[in-house]
Amino acid sequence: MTYDILSGWTRLMASGYSMAQTGMRAYETINASNEVIAKRSQVIGSAMQSPLTGDLAELGRMVPEKVDAFSQAGSVTVAALWSMQVAWMGQMQHIGSMAMRGRAPTLTELADLGSRTASLTLESIEAGANLGSDSLAPVHRKAMANARRLRRKGARELSRLSDRSISGEH
Repeated sequence: MTYDILSGWTRLMASGYSMAQTGMRAYETINASNEVIAKRSQVIGSAMQSPLTGDLAELGRMVPEKVDAFSQAGSVTVAALWSMQVAWMGQMQHIGSMAMRGRAPTLTELADLGSRTASLTLESIEAGANLGSDSLAPVHRKAMANARRLRRKGARELSRLSDRSISGEH
């Protein structure tokens, strides 16, 4: 396993960019969640005032969608952490086998160890960047979809109310 410093730096920069994008998606998720919480709080309040006319479809979406999104995020997280753990345990086995040879490592073995360690470190950084992005993705998708759907729903209801007021219905 050889380590190329130029491609290593390029991959490191790409990981930094990926982390910045994940930060932006987290910001979008928080904003969309705030919007969804505000609209759904109104739905809950309306249902509490008049349970028979409450938006049962919207109320019924609230818990299952969160369980689904966070379950997907959890599965991605566990798989990534397991993969990183396996890689580092392989490295520890390699170091252990070098230590058990009963002699000092040769320069070639030390160079190989340095290259393996650099590669594994870079792979761990990339995996960490991907972990953030991949574990946020299901929550981000659901929050953004809900915000868009509730905006459209609010616009339709507003249009219906204005049509009723124009026609003189109450």
